[in-house]
Amino acid sequence: MNKMLLLLSGIATLTAVTVASIGTASGADHGDAPLAKANHAEDINDVYAFAGTGDNVVLAMTVNPLTMPGDTPRFDSAGLYQFRIDNNGDAVPDVTYAVSFGAADSDGSQSIEVRRAEGTKADALDDTGTKVVSGETTVGTGAPVINTKNGVKVFAGLRDDPFFFDLNAFKAGLAFRTPGNNFFLGLNVSAIVLEVPASDFLANGKTAAGVWAITSKNGAVIDRMGRPAIATVFIPADQKDAFNNTKPADDRAMWKDTVVASLNGLKSDPALADALLPDILTFDTSKPWGFLNGRQLSDDVIDAELQLITGNSAASDNVANDSAFLGAFPYVGSPNTAAAPTPVAVATATSAQPAAPAAMATKPAGVVTAPNTGTGDGMGNSSDFGMWLIVGLAATAVLFAAGAVTVRTRK
Repeated sequence: MNKMLLLLSGIATLTAVTVASIGTASGADHGDAPLAKANHAEDINDVYAFAGTGDNVVLAMTVNPLTMPGDTPRFDSAGLYQFRIDNNGDAVPDVTYAVSFGAADSDGSQSIEVRRAEGTKADALDDTGTKVVSGETTVGTGAPVINTKNGVKVFAGLRDDPFFFDLNAFKAGLAFRTPGNNFFLGLNVSAIVLEVPASDFLANGKTAAGVWAITSKNGAVIDRMGRPAIATVFIPADQKDAFNNTKPADDRAMWKDTVVASLNGLKSDPALADALLPDILTFDTSKPWGFLNGRQLSDDVIDAELQLITGNSAASDNVANDSAFLGAFPYVGSPNTAAAPTPVAVATATSAQPAAPAAMATKPAGVVTAPNTGTGDGMGNSSDFGMWLIVGLAATAVLFAAGAVTVRTRK
């Protein structure tokens, strides 16, 4: 119990100090690093891994953040989108699926090709592997085009953003209300969804693996992501591109001192650096899916993290998933077509509402609004958009360290 309380205290301190100190961060992995801000089609928003049909595994990434209904951004024909999978725990990719796109045709569709590489080729920024499936993207809000070959499926196109969170309530000093208001309601993203047999990348009967996504252009990494917000919260702004260009196997050697220094400065346990790095989303196909085992589209990551931080099993931003997901591939909900609703303003926290921690200054009430497609600077003010992730996503990785302690405490 003492260990759990110490961990919660450290995370709360980390959260409060981060809120006070980060002034120009963009939200989550939306336009976080300079190169990602300048290349919206390669800007990774989220990475998911969850169960598909039968023994298949679904891997998904979203790019082109904060797309307004009516906008139809494209994938970059000069870019490369990769899912990298480590199946033996050494943080080195053993299998990589590389997705590439052609130039847009007159109807807006793009050709799509998926190649599979393994061994040393899995660690290359190219698409020289074996072609496993090809086809075309879905145009705008049209019916999903599903490209299938030999049991492998790929979809790429506009989709509803699966993420949900009451950003304005957070901005108003954690004045969460009932019901909460999902800031991301009505916004779209571009999704790449791949479904493959688990046996295609799990070695020697193993059931556990790790996945991360990398986008690159002309042989240079633009963005990478496994768990949400590792780079955003723990890596200084002027070093984020360098972090993205680091291979996960080198994360601890290259960045542990940086993360430890941050934890020491926050009077948190420096040993947490080993839980934060490497930046890989892990999962075990033999266990029930859902955060923290992989990440499903409907997983309420924010509530899980608020509960950890506050020590209150009922803590919540009172926002539930509002996406209508599909029951079959490509699973991600259809894109929004109506104008995105204006986020609901919220009053500053009162005695009837949960107050912010003492170390966290209450911010004035107000409404954050969404920008045009692909600004990468979150709601027109980068400092505002960066705020939403601090309470929740700063704790994402440390949940891996805290999970076992939480289970023992509950027992």
